[in-house]
Amino acid sequence: MTSTKKWLGTLLGATLALGACSSVTDTRAATVNGDVISAGDLEDELLAIRENEGYRSAVERALTEQGLNVTGEGRGSFDTAFAARLLSLGVFFELVDQEASTRGLEVSAADMEDARPSTVASVGGEDVFAAFPEDYQQELIRRQALATRVQQAVAPSPGIEEARAYYEQNRAAFAAVCVSHIFVSAERGPDEARTRIDDLAAQLAQGADFRVLATEQSDDPAAAAQGGSLGCQARGSLLPAFEEVAFALPVGQISEPVETGAGFHLILVEDRRELPFEEVQEQVLETLERERVPVFVAFVNDLTCQAEVEVNPRYGTWTGACEDPQQEGRVLPPEGPAEAAPAPETPGFPGGGAERRGGG
Repeated sequence: MTSTKKWLGTLLGATLALGACSSVTDTRAATVNGDVISAGDLEDELLAIRENEGYRSAVERALTEQGLNVTGEGRGSFDTAFAARLLSLGVFFELVDQEASTRGLEVSAADMEDARPSTVASVGGEDVFAAFPEDYQQELIRRQALATRVQQAVAPSPGIEEARAYYEQNRAAFAAVCVSHIFVSAERGPDEARTRIDDLAAQLAQGADFRVLATEQSDDPAAAAQGGSLGCQARGSLLPAFEEVAFALPVGQISEPVETGAGFHLILVEDRRELPFEEVQEQVLETLERERVPVFVAFVNDLTCQAEVEVNPRYGTWTGACEDPQQEGRVLPPEGPAEAAPAPETPGFPGGGAERRGGG
């Protein structure tokens, strides 16, 4: 989203939820369509991140380019810009909960089990995940599972019949290119590799036989044994730069030297052919899965833009006037220095009572 999705990515994709730990205060951080996100719950979230060293370090590395930190300059304080982003996520998850309730969606034990691997991976693996409090772990999984249920309701996963229909309408996109190549490995060093591929290209230009050079001079022994042939390949199975040239090159034509991360290639397109649905079924399904993303993004943006949200001024202000379709509603941090966190002695706010409250 530039967006909720981006913020989730910035925070390493973790579906962090508010309300995982008990709170000793009901002071409001925000209200979302009348439902409360308490300041104590937000503080519990911040403390859980701060006290998980592995996760906090990874988040801070991810945020470095944006000049953000998790913690503020004062003892026990948090960066207000980071707190605003976390509260924005809290609003997002509250909206997901509300939408699930409206649709009558619930999370089953099977949903929780399915969501656990992706939740663990999103925070950096089992060791990092285990460093969170156990009830917080379960809440993270529940939130991931519920978000998945809502996404499935809004943009259902494609079935085989839908995939087959898409394939019939887009056969050309799933064609294969049959190619051969002469390869010079990057392991030779940049200067030697470039000189060698230019020499081989010059030999071809002077009439040398492609298959002879591919067999005798290529640094790809497997392909060399087949006269340079790589067989017929669908999109997504070749190196990007190689694939771009191979699918654009006319049949029977040899390319100029093409550089990839592996080295240099001279590419000969032998043929093109359509692949039967059975061979590309997974590729078609993956394409349709990718097309679900903007549908859900638009839905989430609409939710956050239309929501009635009030934010405690200590945390910032809510902007929900989303004239840009790529920008959803969010919490803007309070004006002033990015490190200016609320006073540590103020209970219920980032840094307030940190030593007293513990991790939640």
